[in-house]
Amino acid sequence: MNREQRIRARNSIYGAFVADAASMGLHWVYSQKRIIELTPENPEFRQPDEADFEGGVGYFAHENKKVGDLSQYGEQMLVMLRSLSQTNGIYNKANYTEAFRRHFGYGGEFVGYIDKPTRQTLDRIYRDEGDGIDRVNAIPYDGNQRDKAAMLTKVLAAAKQYEGKALKDRVSWIADSMAEPDVARSYALSLVDALASKDDFPGAVDEQLPAVSKLPPLVACHFEDPKLTEISESAIKVTNNAPRALDFGHICTSLLQSSIEGMKTATAIDTAINAGSEKAQPQLKSALASNDSVSVLSKEYGLHCDLGAGVPSILHNLSSASDYKAAIRANIYAGGDNCGRGIILGAVCGAKFGLATKDGIPGEWLQKLNRAQEIENLVNKLLPD
Repeated sequence: MNREQRIRARNSIYGAFVADAASMGLHWVYSQKRIIELTPENPEFRQPDEADFEGGVGYFAHENKKVGDLSQYGEQMLVMLRSLSQTNGIYNKANYTEAFRRHFGYGGEFVGYIDKPTRQTLDRIYRDEGDGIDRVNAIPYDGNQRDKAAMLTKVLAAAKQYEGKALKDRVSWIADSMAEPDVARSYALSLVDALASKDDFPGAVDEQLPAVSKLPPLVACHFEDPKLTEISESAIKVTNNAPRALDFGHICTSLLQSSIEGMKTATAIDTAINAGSEKAQPQLKSALASNDSVSVLSKEYGLHCDLGAGVPSILHNLSSASDYKAAIRANIYAGGDNCGRGIILGAVCGAKFGLATKDGIPGEWLQKLNRAQEIENLVNKLLPD
């Protein structure tokens, strides 16, 4: 990509993280009236407070969060950014799946609300892992038992970082270091076959906004990759393995790619809609044709986490957005799943309006991110300016 595209790619990542953290304090307040009462101006970066949810206006999920923290959506995006940094900016499904398990699973770094698709994905990963171990234990080994134990440990570790031919090449290389290479290689390849799941993707059958939360850094790194659609499908299916999730994933992937390319917003939106199915397109076109405010339209389509509610709101917001700050504030005031919508919205606005410019991501907003330094370091590694 040229320098302008690289800058837009970087800013799309920053824009997504900032939007998520800015929205988190009022995440899942479903009363637009309450939000206005609580913060008639500057609703961004509000400290989560259970009192804001009194009266049944929403669901308080972030009791342990502080101003500047990411929601669970932003944490999913951080997992993708970290995974890409470990693989030189090239998406690796095995690495991403393992990074996801390590971050959100038992003993992982994440402490906070675990949403439905994350729970179901983790359950599937652990179940598949247990089933694979059972199959592995049934495989005989004709050589030295010490070599068997060593091969088992190394193959299990390799399976968390490699897949397909790369995994077979890796375990064959490991076998060459054993006292009986041919026996070890045969055993190792049998282990690989035994560990393979019937379905390579552990994702939940779920059609909610977490499906697309990992896309900004992924698209930024694979912006010019002719296999971008295939790559984004894989990443989505790791957590949300459902046809409708892929449908809206195509729309969001195209929207992000077009924005980084530098298309005008209207053209990027049209391109994105055309990337979706005939079933998805009518509701998106209807949302764009509306003259209602972002809050009114979002309420009409639904403030919940479903992709069919969130994506029309995102596109409608973008179609009239005059600057980054106004778009993010309008999204927060719309209520409900503002973080789920905010990530894609913020990424596109970041690419369009820039960083620390008159209309762009406010520099002080970026610095409010509690993970700002880590995110900047990872972005600089993947997309050096």
